[in-house]
Amino acid sequence: MNKESWVHREDFFNAEEQAILAPYVTNLDQPVFALQQLPEEVIAVLFAYYSRSRDSLRRNLLSLITAGDLDLLATTGTPASSAPPELSHAQAKARQFHEKWVVGYGHASVAEHAVAHLAVEDVSIVASKVIEDMRLASYTEKSTRYVAFDTKQYYPLPELQDTDAAAVYHDTMQALFQTYNALLPDLIEAVKRDWPRGAKQTERGHHTACRAKALDILRYLLPAGTLTNLGITINGRALEHLLTKMLSHPLGEVQQLGKRLKTEARKIIPTLLKYAEPNPYITETETAMQNLAETLLEPVDEGQDEPAVRLVQAPDNAEATLVAAILYSHSQQSWSQVISHVHHFSPAQRQEVIDAYLSRRGPHDQPLRALEHLTYTFEIWVDYGAYRDIQRHRMATQTRQMPAPRHGYSLPDDVVRYGLQETFDACMQRAADAYEQIGQAHPHVAPYVLPLAYRCRVLITWNLRELHHFVQLRSAKQGHASYRRIAQDIYWAIHAHHPLLARYIRVDLEDYGLGRL
Repeated sequence: MNKESWVHREDFFNAEEQAILAPYVTNLDQPVFALQQLPEEVIAVLFAYYSRSRDSLRRNLLSLITAGDLDLLATTGTPASSAPPELSHAQAKARQFHEKWVVGYGHASVAEHAVAHLAVEDVSIVASKVIEDMRLASYTEKSTRYVAFDTKQYYPLPELQDTDAAAVYHDTMQALFQTYNALLPDLIEAVKRDWPRGAKQTERGHHTACRAKALDILRYLLPAGTLTNLGITINGRALEHLLTKMLSHPLGEVQQLGKRLKTEARKIIPTLLKYAEPNPYITETETAMQNLAETLLEPVDEGQDEPAVRLVQAPDNAEATLVAAILYSHSQQSWSQVISHVHHFSPAQRQEVIDAYLSRRGPHDQPLRALEHLTYTFEIWVDYGAYRDIQRHRMATQTRQMPAPRHGYSLPDDVVRYGLQETFDACMQRAADAYEQIGQAHPHVAPYVLPLAYRCRVLITWNLRELHHFVQLRSAKQGHASYRRIAQDIYWAIHAHHPLLARYIRVDLEDYGLGRL
């Protein structure tokens, strides 16, 4: 088949047309191409035309340009704030289209084709967790393993201004950071003595690995109000949902961040965020649920010895369900017919199906999607620092409580090993006292002062396929000891309940002194 036979019947462009289109598409004669150097809202419009026009995207783009609607030739790369009239006209036309189809006709999916890349700096860890709770986005956050934090890197909490709690908060935060920074140099040297450089390891590589281990230990001292940086890539539809949630949030920092994000994102995709506003349903329901929880749930004594991982709900007939789900797409029978057959399978036959489905995986292959039909719910009792990493697995439903002194704190073995327990305990007690003082009048912001060592509870419902991914990744040698144990405990919980289904979960059950070599 020759090259031209692939081209849409209307897409034979002459030399002049090719010159016009070339800056905006990666090829002019193939059925697969990428768009480039176009405003995000214009890209969304062009994709939206697929559902309304018989013409190809390149033909529609050419028509818009030659009609004078998108005169972009001299404006590519021009910042929106200084765009010439031609580009402003193009963006205006895009907005008119969105007003008609997105707002007027409810075609919100069009907004998913417009993408914003947003940088958020000097945001607290508390607020970053609210942002990262949005499932349909990509994030990169400042690492506590590779970056040391100085004494000025914490959120100031304007809510406490001109109150007695303000001094308590700032003094406690300063003390935590000063302790963190004072301990770091000696701890790095102590780790180096315990873990001498290997014959094939460079001096720089050895120092980096030992420094990372020291920072992993000391991160337990960093308060939840520590400032972090965050990169976000998100489509317009998801961003509108995120902004609505942030603008309706009880924390002042999150509300202010929502306003700033909306202001900056509207410079890229203005129409798609037009209706991102505070939502009374979210705000009022949050208050109502908090009041009901305080009224209806009687206080109980906190069990400090409760397990870190508890499997609270598992699927019934899990093996049969998985086998039927695997076979379903390879048959022409109804679900009831397939599951009926499977119920009569012998244990050996069920294992044969599961083995055939999972045994061929290579080292980097994820299981196929039939495993998503099984879901498990775990209650995890974990330090807030480890939760930061666990939360990244957003192919799940997560419901989290904020950390509180009543849940206690994690004390890693290395804190004892390096003679730091007395210092750590003193820091934790000081933070707990500050939490109680701040919480008397400002309970919502009290968690900002608690170090990442303090525990919180989180309820997570995962499908079995995502559990394979989580356990394999988070139990790996290079992982932080805290979440490695969580991943290992999750594996053992599934193994105890459904050993056949746990058979192909890849897990590292070893302990390592120095994960980053």
